Amino acid sequence: MKQAIAKELVSAADAASDNGQNATAAEFLNEALVLVPEDRKAAKALEKLDNEQNSEDADAVAKYEKKVNKALKKAANGYCQLFSELITDKDRTTVNAWLARAFELHAETANDWVESEYRTLYGKKDFGEVYRLLNLAQLHPTGDEKKDVARESVLTECVADLSVRSPLLMQCRDHDMNYYISLPAGWTKDKEWPIYVTQEGAGSNFQGMNRAAAKGNKEFIIITCCTFSNTNSLDGQAKKYPYTQEFLDEWSGNRLAFDEPGLLAVMKEVRELYNGTEKICITGYSGGGILTWHMVFKHPDKVIAAVPACGNFAGAQEISDDAEAKKKIIVHAYQGEKDQHKETMLDAQWESALKLAKDNGYENVSRDIIPGGHIACHQQAREVFLKACGIEE
Repeated sequence: MKQAIAKELVSAADAASDNGQNATAAEFLNEALVLVPEDRKAAKALEKLDNEQNSEDADAVAKYEKKVNKALKKAANGYCQLFSELITDKDRTTVNAWLARAFELHAETANDWVESEYRTLYGKKDFGEVYRLLNLAQLHPTGDEKKDVARESVLTECVADLSVRSPLLMQCRDHDMNYYISLPAGWTKDKEWPIYVTQEGAGSNFQGMNRAAAKGNKEFIIITCCTFSNTNSLDGQAKKYPYTQEFLDEWSGNRLAFDEPGLLAVMKEVRELYNGTEKICITGYSGGGILTWHMVFKHPDKVIAAVPACGNFAGAQEISDDAEAKKKIIVHAYQGEKDQHKETMLDAQWESALKLAKDNGYENVSRDIIPGGHIACHQQAREVFLKACGIEE
């Protein structure tokens, strides 16, 4: 299949170079060589390009677009088939990129394939495959409202069925953030559900963090965002993330610039798709405390309760001026008494966060020292959130 796709990409490159679109031709040829490194035709065509610039002549562009359409349709269909053949491959980042590339090359062809494929899988009640397919395809709406609504309904049904047993990885529609979701047993869109965000530390085992919080859950929508501010370094960490290493490198500088808008976008999406509450409960274990405290200080109006769990505090980039929200938010930290990091840094970070909170009008901020070491405090967080949301077990 890779050879078939490469063949169509070379044809697309020919159409591009024949009409002065050399930069585009080079992109197609390099893509073909990634798929089939020994493709001599692609290599020779790349060598023959006298420059890698695109002509801006309107007639040339129009001729190129007319001539290239057939090759792009075939290449897009090939990528769809490749995705289908290797959908169970462990390297999901690469496999998912093939379907995304199909949409980039020819969205209509990709959508037609998705429409046929998901209906067949849904008819077989293969919810796992349907979820995987539609989770990616919903990033590329068809433009047909009836079809898009039908897909959304089917995807929601699949997520409700599957995520009760194991957290599902989702791609946010309005941000590059990926997140794990576990819906509560008995979930229905007919009622509103509180959102429980549980953030991982430097280990970046996001699925494991979500699974631990979701154990026995009947009350909350459990969310774990695949964030960057939780860990010390992103170098060589791609295996732990649903992103490429290049993407990690891009955000290695100011990680909260990715994490904060990503979490806010996920909150919005979960409200719209699964009828989650406007405000969230959030807990952050270890390095996950950085985003937790960030939300406490910058967005107290969006948080019901926060539980830093042996959590780090890296200072506040911004402090809200919403006096009423700062009075209402509940911040209850927990710290393991035998945590090896307690005396070396976490006690001092807690004192710094507490002083900043008190100096800025936060009235419900406390910490309990509990038995144990560097622990995620799931049970304690759950108890705080149940009480804050007025829920009886």
